[in-house]
Amino acid sequence: MRNTQSLNGKVALVTGSGRNIGRATALRLASLGAAVAVNARTNESEAKSVEKEITDNGGQSISVLGDVGSEGEVKSMFEKIEKTLGNVSILVNNAGLRDEKLTSEMTTDEWRRVLSVNLDGPFYCSRAAIPGMVEADWGRIINVSGLNSFKGKEGWGHVCASKMGAIGLTRALSMELATNNIMVNHIVPGAFDTSDASGSNPTPVVSNIPVGRLGYPVEIASAVEFLSSPENNFITGQTIHVNGGAYAY
Repeated sequence: MRNTQSLNGKVALVTGSGRNIGRATALRLASLGAAVAVNARTNESEAKSVEKEITDNGGQSISVLGDVGSEGEVKSMFEKIEKTLGNVSILVNNAGLRDEKLTSEMTTDEWRRVLSVNLDGPFYCSRAAIPGMVEADWGRIINVSGLNSFKGKEGWGHVCASKMGAIGLTRALSMELATNNIMVNHIVPGAFDTSDASGSNPTPVVSNIPVGRLGYPVEIASAVEFLSSPENNFITGQTIHVNGGAYAY
């Protein structure tokens, strides 16, 4: 039987959670009893909307604006979260940039901007969260990337490099933190229908996905729920693909 309050007393931060996969994940963790910090870079109305959804349903939530690619803004975010909710015990590094530019035409600033969000962001946020997790002898860090980082995509050199780098960070952290009961894993979404976050409406058939449809944001939220569970004390350092078989190997 599903324990609907399995995360009671935990504090979660989901970066990039004003919409789509991040929003679905924030709502799922809140439904399990976690106090949730909803993050957006600049869109305060989106973050506040998700915060309101959580509090209207009896949960505890705050919204925190901040660019995860900025060390200073991450520090400020964590100071607010710790002062208001407590130490972050579940960190979902979901925020990402997916700009498109041929490598031969890419400027250094464009390269660094994508890496700052997709790779520096998980580093800054993980570094800020780890001391509280170690103190509590419990924590969950979940990094989120994308299928094209594995398959390769024209114009996505910076995106693919940064997302694969975050997988390396995941594996290293899983070794560093295992004895502190901190599980660190990576989720790789495939193609998702973000027009219907609930998964209540059918999506068009997609020929290159074996299950024949796009994924729903709630299906990533379910994977996060599984990895965040207090019952998960033996899965760490893993990369879990959620893509309907589009990357079967």
